[in-house]
Amino acid sequence: MATATKSRTTSVVTLSIGFLCLLVTVALGLNIGAAADMFPTAGKAVWGFGGCTVALLICGIASWLHKPTSSELVSEADERNIAIRSQAAEKAFTLLSVLVPIGALALFVSDQLSVAGVLIMIGLEVVAFLGYLLWIAKIQRSM
Repeated sequence: MATATKSRTTSVVTLSIGFLCLLVTVALGLNIGAAADMFPTAGKAVWGFGGCTVALLICGIASWLHKPTSSELVSEADERNIAIRSQAAEKAFTLLSVLVPIGALALFVSDQLSVAGVLIMIGLEVVAFLGYLLWIAKIQRSM
């Protein structure tokens, strides 16, 4: 049952972010509160957030509607599979932590990214790292 709950939580988070992107898309598209005036190319932002909205909502709905079979539940609860997924997630996080700053620096040096873009990427990385530390603390308390 824990994996079914985890799947629901993932679905809710994905759908919530999708609805947030939808709100941003509508605000930019209709220029509510002069939101579109903050972006030099608001049309790109509308299409970008609109695309993210569609993708997130489709994935969230598909995840919400998926009912795991008993063999999937057993496989997900297998300690070996849990250890494999944890190790893969750790390696992916480490890779992301290295590639994001290098990518931001490369884009900034080639004048493809503004200082604000670099600061946003750094901020996202800091948030991800803080989440990593909080999850470690939470897991250590529960063990």
